[in-house]
Amino acid sequence: MIKKILLLILSFWLFLPLYAQQQQDLNVTIKVTDVQIQLTDKAVFRKLETDIKQFFSNIKWTNDKITSNESIEFYIEIQLKTYNQQTGEITAGAIIQSRRPIFASNYNTVLFSFNDDNFEFSYNEQQRFDYNETSYNNNLISLLSFYANYIVGLDYDSYGLEAGTPYFNKALQILNLAQQGSGSSGWKAFGNTRTRYNLIDNILNERFKPLRMAYYIYHRKGMDQFYKNPEGARKQIFLALEQVQKVYKISPNTVMLLVFFESKSDELVNIYKGASEIEKPKAIELLNEINVANLSKYEKIRG
Repeated sequence: MIKKILLLILSFWLFLPLYAQQQQDLNVTIKVTDVQIQLTDKAVFRKLETDIKQFFSNIKWTNDKITSNESIEFYIEIQLKTYNQQTGEITAGAIIQSRRPIFASNYNTVLFSFNDDNFEFSYNEQQRFDYNETSYNNNLISLLSFYANYIVGLDYDSYGLEAGTPYFNKALQILNLAQQGSGSSGWKAFGNTRTRYNLIDNILNERFKPLRMAYYIYHRKGMDQFYKNPEGARKQIFLALEQVQKVYKISPNTVMLLVFFESKSDELVNIYKGASEIEKPKAIELLNEINVANLSKYEKIRG
């Protein structure tokens, strides 16, 4: 009897790490680039990487039970510009990306790609990383939690029509609190197009709803169906691009269009390279209209 109890306890502890891994929503890769910082000992930046990784690991960002292979691939590269040793103040830029797997394949599609040029925060090695979505703690926590919720929202939108709304609303709440508690320009309504304010304003704006429809059609009805019907999948992706076109006609310079094509332009070339000779010119014409910046890239579709 004692042996059986010991065996049960041992089994529990053996499977506990696997269980914890199954509950992690975000599979986060963190990189802090410090080449611009003139400092002999840069151990503080390695500690920063560790603290951020731990921060994400300690938080359950969704209410769903997911397995490790369903975790959202989330990459953050923080490119340090300046560092004040006395105050811990840091100015930086950040590259934020996320990917999601395509059904019945080994392929991961880029869902979000964004360069944040106003990634400003303070950090010290004894700093607590306490997350509370209803109150402002510090700018670093707000930055990390804003992008975590935003990326989860986009991921959910790609599986169900507007399914990411609860997470976008959380990101909006974080932004509103940060506007009050932080002086960082990245949270403000004015300035350049590429701000966190514009990211969340665009995605929740009724005028830009076709873009959310596009994310759903493109991924769930298009990419996820390639394994069984490539021709039908391409037709659905074309329908998704027609939804994108609706937003382009309303606001051609909106940040979400920039984000969409920075994530998808290369992929779209590969998708339509395999299309029929009838489909190719239609796709090129539409893409050239709604994404002028990549005209030369789309010409590669012709083969």
